[in-house]
Amino acid sequence: MVYFKYGKAFHDLRIQHGFSLSAFEELGIAKSTLSNFENGKSMLSFDRLDFALQKMNVSPLDYSLMINNGEQDNYISIFDEIEHAYYQRNIKQLQYIYEINKEGSNEQKLIAFSARGLYRRLTIEELNEIEFYLKGVQFWGFFELSILANIGDKLDNSIINNIIDDLRYDKAYYENNLYYRVLIYRFFYKIIFKFIDSEKKKRLKKF
Repeated sequence: MVYFKYGKAFHDLRIQHGFSLSAFEELGIAKSTLSNFENGKSMLSFDRLDFALQKMNVSPLDYSLMINNGEQDNYISIFDEIEHAYYQRNIKQLQYIYEINKEGSNEQKLIAFSARGLYRRLTIEELNEIEFYLKGVQFWGFFELSILANIGDKLDNSIINNIIDDLRYDKAYYENNLYYRVLIYRFFYKIIFKFIDSEKKKRLKKF
């Protein structure tokens, strides 16, 4: 399930820091709720997750690293390569990144789609995979925001609206992280151009 890696990362951190399931009841998180989250059956709201991480003295960045199996540096390198190839109009490099990642893990496939979406139209199946993944996101870390920065404008408008609402709700957190802020701005710029191209002036003005 999409939720599984979020719950597993939290479980590993909880055990590592010596907290029981009941230790979070004072935050309004029942044992059953936390157990379901850790087993991938449900998702915690961002504010509850944030409070739980604070209780363990774990930063959102550390949690993000746990979610991505400590591969954040590798993701930064790959997405930097995608960005460089895009601005250099190096289609062959984008195609190469797509080819070597398209048959890999779920994360690698999303990286592949992020590269492909910059030089050609994504298939309905590829868009469905991206949207399915992003619908389950509660914590927008570097990996997820990099996908948005590259191909967020290709998503269904209803999903775009939901993502924007999420980012606005947690605005203070993202404003304090330069990496995240730059990626969000890139996503916003692409949405603005999408609205301009489709002549949706009312939506553009509101955005």
